[in-house]
Amino acid sequence: MVMPLVVAPHPELAPWIYHILVMPLDGCLSRLPSALSPGLLLFARGGAVQPLADGSCRAVPRASLTGPYLGPRESRAALGSVFLSVMFRPGVMAEALGPGVGELRDRIVPLDEVLPPLLVRQMLETVDASDSPADWVASVQGLLRRCLRPRRDPARLADLLGASTHLFSPAGQIAAHLGIGLRQLERRVAHGYGANLRELRRVARFGFSLARLQAQPPRRGELTRIAQDFGYYDQAHMDRDYRDMAGASPGELLRAVADGAPGYWWYRLGQRDFRDLFLPDDVDSVQAGLFSPA
Repeated sequence: MVMPLVVAPHPELAPWIYHILVMPLDGCLSRLPSALSPGLLLFARGGAVQPLADGSCRAVPRASLTGPYLGPRESRAALGSVFLSVMFRPGVMAEALGPGVGELRDRIVPLDEVLPPLLVRQMLETVDASDSPADWVASVQGLLRRCLRPRRDPARLADLLGASTHLFSPAGQIAAHLGIGLRQLERRVAHGYGANLRELRRVARFGFSLARLQAQPPRRGELTRIAQDFGYYDQAHMDRDYRDMAGASPGELLRAVADGAPGYWWYRLGQRDFRDLFLPDDVDSVQAGLFSPA
């Protein structure tokens, strides 16, 4: 079976997760940007380390739950590594699995600290016993199907992004639209997204504009218009946010991707795969509601 693979989720899981990525890394560096979506990460083969500020490295747990990251991060995979990634749709993981997303912010937590250790061990044994990526995906999805809370409503904590035309409105107006108080809105955002409202807006602006750049690299001089289209004050504002959340300005990022720079492999995924892995199904209408003039 040829990799990388992008696999649609089981129908029972589709309200909660995006498509599933199986990717060989084989010693590759990964430079990942800020993301609101928590995710399940599994190394079916090999493993990875994260560089630390003091120059040392720490091992990434073989099976882990990664929280939302509001800044860039790096890791380096061992030779022969293959990983499987499952991203939760923003705002729903707390409903799906239990822990508040804020508890996981900027953290990578061993999966058996969140889900039943016996079930995690059984999943890993199944993965180790097979060389088929399809079996790996089925085993991970089986674990999630056993651990999700199907009586919960996956839209309840995601409704803030669903109320797309209100995300950039004053907080009091958003709370009134959702029929809740301002303090409840603040608690809901922190619990469901691991961010405050300002951070949520900032990452939404960054994520949707990044998807636009990935889908259609801009022509010379077009970045200024794209910055305006996505609510940045100007291109300098966009550059600052991108450096904070991706480690590079849009222009620097696009040049690194075009030059095949190590670490930027995920930006080179096809447009269809990129959408399936990281964006809502109705991304065009959500984007229009967020950023189109009233």
